[in-house]
Amino acid sequence: MTTTETITANLKVSGLNAKQQDGTGVVALDPWLEPYSDGLRKRYAAYKVWKDRIDAAGGYEKFSRGYERFGFTVSKMGITYREWAPSVKEAFLFGDFNNWSNSSHPMKRDEYGVYEIFLP
Repeated sequence: MTTTETITANLKVSGLNAKQQDGTGVVALDPWLEPYSDGLRKRYAAYKVWKDRIDAAGGYEKFSRGYERFGFTVSKMGITYREWAPSVKEAFLFGDFNNWSNSSHPMKRDEYGVYEIFLP
């Protein structure tokens, strides 16, 4: 029996629906979690928000392939640099190419906290 089948069977025995979608289905397996039901609901709601955002952006497969997009990537048109820094207010790229000026090349932030700059 797979883990999913075991969990489904345990939920049926306890009288709960295996498809319970508020994050508290696990309480049927471990009643000691009952006092934490509100927290489980909140965490599940936060998970759903991010899952929906990830699905809208192309799904987990595309989302998990960040290594193909982040850092320096070279194309025929130029160089793109991307960095995930969700807590940062602004970011700049600097180096030999701009005499180490730490403000001449600001990066653009997207809704996920990814900063990006393109250099032709």
